[in-house]
Amino acid sequence: MEIPESLIITDCPEALRGFAETDGQAGWEATDLSRLTNGTRRTWQAVGGLSQAQIVRRPAPSPWRQIMATGHSAVSQVDGLRELLQTDAIQATPFACLAMTGDNFHGNRGRPWRALEGNLHLTALFSPNRPAHELGLGLSMLPSLAVVDALGPFDALGQTPLIKWVNDVLLGNRKVSGVITSTLTKGDCIEHAVLGIGINVATTPELPSGKFVQPPGSLRELAPDILITLPTILARLLESLAKRHAQLLEHGPGALHADYVRRSCVIGREVEIWEETAGERDDAQLIVAGRVEEILPDLSLRLDGGAEPVRRGRLIFAD
Repeated sequence: MEIPESLIITDCPEALRGFAETDGQAGWEATDLSRLTNGTRRTWQAVGGLSQAQIVRRPAPSPWRQIMATGHSAVSQVDGLRELLQTDAIQATPFACLAMTGDNFHGNRGRPWRALEGNLHLTALFSPNRPAHELGLGLSMLPSLAVVDALGPFDALGQTPLIKWVNDVLLGNRKVSGVITSTLTKGDCIEHAVLGIGINVATTPELPSGKFVQPPGSLRELAPDILITLPTILARLLESLAKRHAQLLEHGPGALHADYVRRSCVIGREVEIWEETAGERDDAQLIVAGRVEEILPDLSLRLDGGAEPVRRGRLIFAD
């Protein structure tokens, strides 16, 4: 097995200015794909990197084995990475990739996610290789908690980032981040987890209005008096992701669940939960309405008066 160097590889170093730089550290080193391992070249192309791109490299921050950043990706990096792993390609982890802009990016149920310039579109790969019962729903909670961790120190945002069930992060009533978790299993073992994270850093996307669409926002719009840069958010998010993954492996999903509940913005709120197709199909049905009393360890919601916990659906606030 080829063990690649711990590297940041990019064709857009100007977009990462200030990221992973320390006093006295050497700058970017020009290189080309032919000097990289076969596995690294395959991964670069799988996440949308162009084979003719002019690339540079520098050491990656611990514990990340590789970080790849493309100026533009024509493919969903989540999908590209999953397809690569399904060919039994061996990828050193933890691994992360991002695109400054992109096409064909998406959230849950394939809903389009606009990959706009100035925003962060990150995909992280971990290889826990643990039985599913040991991890519980920890991998589903991990990326939204990491976003909350990364945004929390920015006091100038003026409000605490909170999680809207299941995987959106809000500031006030504005959605600034969405995440997805995709796992690859063998038997009852979760071998890999691919985490897709979008954060609106500089640009607020234009979305159609409607009761099933949470109003979007961006960090720059919500805190115009401070400069929150993509490299700064990237550094904090990567650190938070690594810490949360280590926490999950060492302590199990319980601690993550406790933090998820503590950072939830739905407990105590009056909500409606509709079928997943709500907003997309006219025949979508309301599943249940009421006040959220509890989020269980499997992330199902217990509502007052509800006979059974609700495990899936599209939540909107009714209060």
